[in-house]
Amino acid sequence: MPKDVKEVLYSVIDAIGREKIRADVSKDAGASKRYCEEIVQKCTLAFGDEANDETLGTLCEALLHFMLTASQLPSERKVTVDGTELDIVVPNVKSMAKTPDKALVIQVLKTVDLAKVKQAEVLQKHRENIWIISARKIDSNVKNYALEGAEFKYSSIISDIRAFLSRKGVSSLKMLHG
Repeated sequence: MPKDVKEVLYSVIDAIGREKIRADVSKDAGASKRYCEEIVQKCTLAFGDEANDETLGTLCEALLHFMLTASQLPSERKVTVDGTELDIVVPNVKSMAKTPDKALVIQVLKTVDLAKVKQAEVLQKHRENIWIISARKIDSNVKNYALEGAEFKYSSIISDIRAFLSRKGVSSLKMLHG
């Protein structure tokens, strides 16, 4: 029976300590890179032969969700805009509609199918603000964060999101309502 990606991920996160990770990444932007590398390495070992592109893509997506929350970076996940599903929008869909140059669309590719990129291009006119995540490098016309072979390492994505928000003058801390 295949291993559940989120179970493996959260067992690794819990072994390190969720609160320790949150505390470290909130005060040290570089900590996210170290934790991403460590967590991916431990999960990949746990998956063994099951560590294929789909499994690793799912891992990258779930880990990114956790790290965005731990880093208190604003984002919306799994949103549908005009019939198109977007995996992650930073800071949010409303900002993307008003000021697309200050918003990122991040699509997770679990196969080499670039349809998700083409769909994102319809909604985000600034191609440089469309990023993809994959297990291995994928040839495309957008920024590709991958576990191996790409110019941009997956482990750097949180630092790069933080830098993007800072460059664009977007408040990088999540505001808690309620």
